[in-house]
Amino acid sequence: MTDLRLVISRPAPGEWLGRLDVVEALEAAGWTGDDDMPLSILRHPSGAVWGVHNECDDSGLDCPNGAVIEFPGDTPTVVIVAACLAAADPGETRGTSKHRA
Repeated sequence: MTDLRLVISRPAPGEWLGRLDVVEALEAAGWTGDDDMPLSILRHPSGAVWGVHNECDDSGLDCPNGAVIEFPGDTPTVVIVAACLAAADPGETRGTSKHRA
């Protein structure tokens, strides 16, 4: 498994990028944009789905196990990305993934 390196640039005052920072990080980790809303909804092959809900940057994560996690707009990018990566591969977070030696 390759390391995911995340570099987040702050938008200029008044510039709204939505959660483009999260979108770019998840795409780098193998998530793909939804056909209809590629910058707002991303899907992982595991069944995990993350999406932006509104212009306040509120977002949510539907986990493969049925859990739903809501993130207020001020949630740090790294927290959202970490939750999404954990939801997509829960075995990896427990040290039981087939990727580990």
